[in-house]
Amino acid sequence: MCASNIRSQSGAALILSLLLLLVLTLLAVSSMQGTIMQERMVSGEREGMQSLEIAESALRDAEVALEGINILSVFDGSNGLFGQDDAAPDPLTMDWSTSGNVVAATPVDGVTPRYFIQHMGDANQPEKLTDIVVEGYTHETGAANAQAFRIVAWSPGATGESRRVIESYYARQF
Repeated sequence: MCASNIRSQSGAALILSLLLLLVLTLLAVSSMQGTIMQERMVSGEREGMQSLEIAESALRDAEVALEGINILSVFDGSNGLFGQDDAAPDPLTMDWSTSGNVVAATPVDGVTPRYFIQHMGDANQPEKLTDIVVEGYTHETGAANAQAFRIVAWSPGATGESRRVIESYYARQF
C-alpha cells in the first residue's frame, strides 16, 4: 500500500464497527434485564410455594392439636382457641408475628408458622354453620356429638417476602 491510500481513508470501517458494537451491546443488556426479571419471578414463585407448604404443615399441627383436646371448654378465646361466641381475629388484617391469639406451630426450615382454631358448633346442624356443610356426619352415622372447627394457618416465606394464609374446616366427635 502506498502512503497516499492511507491518508485518503475516512474511517468508515471504524464507524461501522462501533455502530455494530453498540447494537450488540444494547441487545446483550436487554437480554440480561429479561433474564434478571425471570429470575425474580421464579424466586417469588418458589418463595410463595414454600410459604404455602409451611402453612399447610401448621394446618396439620392444628388438626393434631384438635385430636388431643377432650373438652370444648378450652375454646375460651385465649391461646388461639376461640369458641362459638368469641370474635375470632380477621386473618388478613391481624399481625400474626406478635399476636397473642395464635399458636406457634412446629418450625419448618427455620420458619415458624402460626394458627388459630375456632369452634363452629355442631357439625350435623348446617343451619348453624352458614359457611360450611360438613358431610358424612349425621345422627344416623352415630356422630351426634360431631363438632366443626375452623382452622386458619399463616406462614411467611423463608426470606419473609411472601405470606400465605389458608383456612380449613375440620370435624370430629367428642
